[in-house]
Amino acid sequence: MTQSIEWRCPECEKPSSQDLASGGQLLCSHCEHAQGYVEGSETEDGAVSNPLNACVSCGYDRLFAQKDFNRKVGLVIVLIGAALSPWTYGLSLLAFMGFDYALYRFVPEITVCYGCDAIHREFEHNPLHRAHDPLLADRYKREAPINADWAND
Repeated sequence: MTQSIEWRCPECEKPSSQDLASGGQLLCSHCEHAQGYVEGSETEDGAVSNPLNACVSCGYDRLFAQKDFNRKVGLVIVLIGAALSPWTYGLSLLAFMGFDYALYRFVPEITVCYGCDAIHREFEHNPLHRAHDPLLADRYKREAPINADWAND
């Protein structure tokens, strides 16, 4: 798979996604607003840096890593196991939890921007990007350059 990004267009504020090509730009699929990759997210040859050091969409350097796993699916799997547990003496709950864990282990990791919530896929893990921290997220949302205009209101 190729590197890709899911981002929110600064013009129309609708979500958009696209594959990242070297020396390219982000193009909104709704309003066709184009913006180049933000400085700091590219290498000298124009390719997106891998692993990421900054968000390709807004350039913010506060990123976190998480699994690309739908939490609702994981919850449904465990709930099915729990619903069947009275008839299986709890073994179904253990089996479904094991299945959920196995799925989680094989799901790839994504990198998410604290500032604009852009999702970057197929990038190498950067050890500087830790798991999501709600306290840091609140602080970084206020600091993010993309939110500087409305944060002072």
